[in-house]
Amino acid sequence: MPARRTSARERWNERRSADGFEPFPDAPAEWLVEHRSLLSGGGRALDVACGDGRNALHLARLGFEVDAVDVSDLAIDALCTAAPDRAPAVHPRVVDLELEPLPQDEYDVVVNFNYLQRDLFEALERALRPGGWLLFETFGRAHLDELGKRIDPAYVLADNELLHAFPGLRVRHYREGVVERPGGPRGVASLVAHRPGPRHQP
Repeated sequence: MPARRTSARERWNERRSADGFEPFPDAPAEWLVEHRSLLSGGGRALDVACGDGRNALHLARLGFEVDAVDVSDLAIDALCTAAPDRAPAVHPRVVDLELEPLPQDEYDVVVNFNYLQRDLFEALERALRPGGWLLFETFGRAHLDELGKRIDPAYVLADNELLHAFPGLRVRHYREGVVERPGGPRGVASLVAHRPGPRHQP
């Protein structure tokens, strides 16, 4: 009898359990913090594969109503429990991004950190309203080639892949290479891009 395939939800629940999961830590992604000046005026935001909600919390503090989605029901349950006191403007929701569609023309900001699902690129672009911003960062080739880390190459962006992943958006900032992180150096590709058009007024 073939072994049962572990679902994405089971994999991420196991990982969250092992991580000593803490909802809404005050530790947003540095790439997000570096570009907070672009994210003024409030509106609606989407945190893709939100994990512990650290980036959703940061966006809420900038004045956004945030949809925080993740496949892990363990993570979302913890965020739902903590949100009323810790982050009332964050709305956690269980979503399997491999199966469920994202809304279109809905968000002023979309953030995607440490998650790579290539067939989601077009949906992320369509989810933005005109004038909206996409901030994206995950593993790049430097993580393998320069740091010698072991990770499935399927979850690593190729050289310049992210730069050309969103043809309908205008790239504002881009980088590839090794960056310092609290847990040690990491090889990343990072993007800030916006959808042309007048900014939506919340």
